[in-house]
Amino acid sequence: MSTIYDFVSVAIFVALVGMFLQFSRKEDQDIAAYIWPMLGCAIGNFLGNELSGIAAWAVFVATGAYIFFRILKNEGVPDKLDDE
Repeated sequence: MSTIYDFVSVAIFVALVGMFLQFSRKEDQDIAAYIWPMLGCAIGNFLGNELSGIAAWAVFVATGAYIFFRILKNEGVPDKLDDE
């Protein structure tokens, strides 16, 4: 871990794992929704280390927005978003 992008991506990943463990107490969690922000961590880290810092920060911001609006606002990600 030598760049700021490494630290940011690992911090987001650790937060995601913590959220998944916290919200996994619910029976109806959808693990597939956590894959997209984890890919965002990997892509942002790659972009920051190899190509463009601006693109990396854009991916990190988009990943954070996804986490906030899709996971935190729903207190986890249920399999069914409607109450049937």
